[in-house]
Amino acid sequence: MKVIIYTLTPEGTIPNYVIDGGQFPVENNKDFPQNLDLVGAAMDNAPEEGFSDEAAFLVYIENKGFTFTDSITEEVIPLEIMVNRVWSHFAEATAL
Repeated sequence: MKVIIYTLTPEGTIPNYVIDGGQFPVENNKDFPQNLDLVGAAMDNAPEEGFSDEAAFLVYIENKGFTFTDSITEEVIPLEIMVNRVWSHFAEATAL
């Protein structure tokens, strides 16, 4: 498994090598339906280069300016916690 940044296909579908994804959408300069960069777990043969590790994924999320808030308490959730949750989720999804 590797965690990658990808876009939808020109037809607007998820690439067949993406196992679980659609996380952390960021607009790019491409035309619809490829106008968002998405993060997902992919098979090792995916053409995109993956994040080297969870720390590199965290740097990407920090650089994109994401923030996460608890929907009940409205407290800000540290990025490290959210990145770890997502990384662990991707690892579990690809272990099946």
